[in-house]
Amino acid sequence: MRLRTTGPITLPAVVALVALLTAGCGIPDATGVKDVGPGPSTGISSGDDRAPGEVSREDVLNDRALFVENYLKAAAGDPESALARARKFMTPEAARAFKPTGTALRVIRLVETPLNTPGQDVVGLTYEQVGTLDKFGLLEPATEIRRDTYEIRVGTMPGKDGYFITEAPPALLISDAALDRFYEQQAIYFWNTDYTALVPDVRYMPKAVPPEQRPNAILTWLLNGPAPWLSVSDLPEGTALNGKVPAVSENRLQVNLSGPLPSTDAALALDRLRRQLQWSLRPLLPGELDLKIGHQDSQAYSGNDYLSSNPADRLVADPERFVIYGGKIRRITGTPKSVEAVPVLDPDENKDIQSAGISTSAQYAFAAVVVKDGKNQALRVAGGPLGQQVPLQPITGLSGSLGPPTWAITGDAADDAIGLIAANGHLYSFPSGKGAAQQIPWTGPGTKITSVAVAPDGRRMALVVDGKLYRASLSTSGDTPALGTPQQIRPADLSSVTAVAFNSEGWLTVAGLRSKDLRVTIVDVSIDGALQSPRLSDLGDKPVTALSVYPANPKDASPLTGRAFSLAISYTAEDKAWEVLSTAGPIGVDKLAGPPGNQPAGMVPTAPFYLE
Repeated sequence: MRLRTTGPITLPAVVALVALLTAGCGIPDATGVKDVGPGPSTGISSGDDRAPGEVSREDVLNDRALFVENYLKAAAGDPESALARARKFMTPEAARAFKPTGTALRVIRLVETPLNTPGQDVVGLTYEQVGTLDKFGLLEPATEIRRDTYEIRVGTMPGKDGYFITEAPPALLISDAALDRFYEQQAIYFWNTDYTALVPDVRYMPKAVPPEQRPNAILTWLLNGPAPWLSVSDLPEGTALNGKVPAVSENRLQVNLSGPLPSTDAALALDRLRRQLQWSLRPLLPGELDLKIGHQDSQAYSGNDYLSSNPADRLVADPERFVIYGGKIRRITGTPKSVEAVPVLDPDENKDIQSAGISTSAQYAFAAVVVKDGKNQALRVAGGPLGQQVPLQPITGLSGSLGPPTWAITGDAADDAIGLIAANGHLYSFPSGKGAAQQIPWTGPGTKITSVAVAPDGRRMALVVDGKLYRASLSTSGDTPALGTPQQIRPADLSSVTAVAFNSEGWLTVAGLRSKDLRVTIVDVSIDGALQSPRLSDLGDKPVTALSVYPANPKDASPLTGRAFSLAISYTAEDKAWEVLSTAGPIGVDKLAGPPGNQPAGMVPTAPFYLE
């Protein structure tokens, strides 16, 4: 019997209604009956009990191929209920038989539209595996990419609308489109092994997780440790979360941890921990963080002093821009400090330059330039206090073709910096003063390194090796810099990669050739290769030989997606400087700050870069 009312129920009517429902239920008062929660899933979705943003089996009723595409979104979201959501798309028999191997989500990229022959129940998927997404928000890229196929059977049930999965592969599958739609990028942070700066570890937070539950998830991720590819410092062994993180109250977030603090420098260790927590919780952080360790008194932290622990916080909205013109470093008009001298470089030595990289710390500036030295190329460096110009010093130990130099680490002393360069197909580090370059062994596949990029944190790297894209972690705690085990990153629809740069903490900008027609393109790719966004779709057939990007500040990330994208992008192609706007635009002589000087006809700017 279904009760119906046409208006508000008054209190006497409510009492009568309760009496009517309880009197006939067959359960006497005070029987000790417990609420055991919902029963086992039948595998059939009502369509009304889904979480916000959750897809429903009934979203697609009359197209088997589209139904399967929708199924590839079902497991996206809260990892604890992913299996239940997938089973809602299945018949009861299929749901009972569906026993995935492992709990991680298998992220796939469809390379063709799902195929279904009318009148048949099989939907064929042609896909590439992107990687696996675990319950800690960590996406581990696939170790190899090959095209493969799945067959999913789709049928109907008597008396039920729409379709049901009757047979599915034994895996919790989601598409890269579902990853893009139902997750936000969320960086957590770990100290580098020198404890000089925080390094981001980019994860994926389900959008379905309410804001009040996210601090607890982030703390769980931190306690589980960093991504395997990063060479960073983990939290002290034995650190644990005492209870759950309560909701924000009176503009305070309380975190209660247990675990040891070192017997010496305990105050320093506590300060590092709170900075790590503040950065990791930053999008959700209220005015004050209350941190309690074991039986110690709670410590309250407020203000923004923690921001300086992340080098990316220094990134500005409008960077200083440079090009090489007539063998000299020149500033670009209309950009900050365009009327000032080139930083740190002695003006008399600003000549015969082919590419350059300039970076600053709080007190010092560092320049590295590749110069023409007779018939060869050579590397020169300079380091000095801000506002001073110093002579260039030679770097020995390099030969062959030299790529653009870049600074990985810059400190507050003239000799406290480490630079990187690809030379003759190998990776080298170099100091900020007179000295020798040191080769950094490459332990991954391939032999010829042609492009090198370093994140603002100075520890995460991206490299192009034999036309393929890799990420690796840089360690500087030993006598010489070293790379961790490289992981290949596979941008969708690119047959080869020619250049790479960091666009933000979680994204790379990549130039390469499209698979379908070998046309040159520039795209943004997530640091794990799972997601991709077009930047310039067609640049013709002339390769991009170098990319320069001034990364976005993480504080500028979108609150909806967790992503930050830089608009300061330039590149070199055909020995000419270009900037990336809505289309590719040449950086002409008219954009130089100051008069161009006497140069041969046809001379154009090249090798653009930014002050970092």
